[in-house]
Amino acid sequence: MEKDRLKAFREDSRRAAALFFKVAVGRSRVPTTVVHHNDADGIAAAAALACVFRKLAIGCRLLPIEKVHAPVVEAIHAAEKGCILYADLGGQSCHLIDRYTRDDQLVIILDHHLPGAAPSDQIVHLNPEHEGISGDNDASGAAVCALFADELLKAASSGARDSKALLALMGVIGAVGDGQMSSGTMTGLNRLLLNTALEQGEVSLCPGGYTIPRYSNRPLEEIVDLLNLLGSVGFYSGHATTGVDYLLGIEGQGALRIAERLGALKSSCFEREAEVIRHKGLSGSTHIQWIDVKGRFVPMGVKAIGLFLEFLTEREQVALDKYIIGFQHLPAEMPGIGFIQGKLTKISARVPRQLRARIVEGQFPDLMTLIPRATERVGGAADGCHRFAAASLIEQGREGAFLQALEDVLSEK
Repeated sequence: MEKDRLKAFREDSRRAAALFFKVAVGRSRVPTTVVHHNDADGIAAAAALACVFRKLAIGCRLLPIEKVHAPVVEAIHAAEKGCILYADLGGQSCHLIDRYTRDDQLVIILDHHLPGAAPSDQIVHLNPEHEGISGDNDASGAAVCALFADELLKAASSGARDSKALLALMGVIGAVGDGQMSSGTMTGLNRLLLNTALEQGEVSLCPGGYTIPRYSNRPLEEIVDLLNLLGSVGFYSGHATTGVDYLLGIEGQGALRIAERLGALKSSCFEREAEVIRHKGLSGSTHIQWIDVKGRFVPMGVKAIGLFLEFLTEREQVALDKYIIGFQHLPAEMPGIGFIQGKLTKISARVPRQLRARIVEGQFPDLMTLIPRATERVGGAADGCHRFAAASLIEQGREGAFLQALEDVLSEK
């Protein structure tokens, strides 16, 4: 059964790559924009695409974003011509992307999150979930992009062995970044890419875990931490692109120095906020606990609030049997896009270990169920939600309404 699903997904990838090749290469070499998530999985996804585009001389602009929402999508589609690829995001927002797609644009969504409403024929949505492959466990966003890029090489009759190995490595990094490695093992498409990376020497198995020879034998987890610092903490300084360059061997020691500085910034902000929580505690209700940092994490990107929730959970500064919600204000100006109308708040949600066990047992709903529904009720946008980690955007001032909506959805479930 698994082989059949993987075979079907590979055929989906082949068709999507053939269409892209026809438009972007075979016909008129129109420019391509890759809109990608700014976390480790999204950066690895962008690197997988960029390395193949450069090999095939496809003009490509990388545009990292933090979240999909209407003003950002509208600005992207108004400015770009030709092909727009969404990498590691967009699958839950097909209807929104559809709204702003022009007749002269080819849009391909390369995602692994649970799909939203089906798009029109104008948009291609490549997603392993369509073939019954779990995007939460068996296929990272980078794995999807790696398979698409590999099929693109085949369409161009340029299936170079070194490219295939590097693509596999990007998929593995993305999977680790999205928490899809458990006890040193992977499943599904992730496992196939891990096997390829091991066979080709791009990943080495050592007594302490997996290391990557290409990056001075650094552990896989260390590379993921580096990418999260560059892309998430350093997003508003443009360092998501530094992360892509690092993976492709363009940026080396410079990226390490930048990440060290960003790590110090993150630690300082997190320790200061955690100290306040130690004295005042978190706000809470029967099933939910929350923190609103407003603009106190500037200049870090809004992925920081999710990392902070994980920081609190690891320290057990939270109730372990309640959902934990964090709010952080979104800056008005976004790199590569400019000023965005409206004031927005990023919502991050995490699940501590005791509650996670109850969700697995079916006693409580997961975040893929809760966050999109609660967000929709207050007029927000949710994209890229997982079972135990999720995020969305709402208007500033709607935080209380969102918490009430979340309680309402919980009571219904």
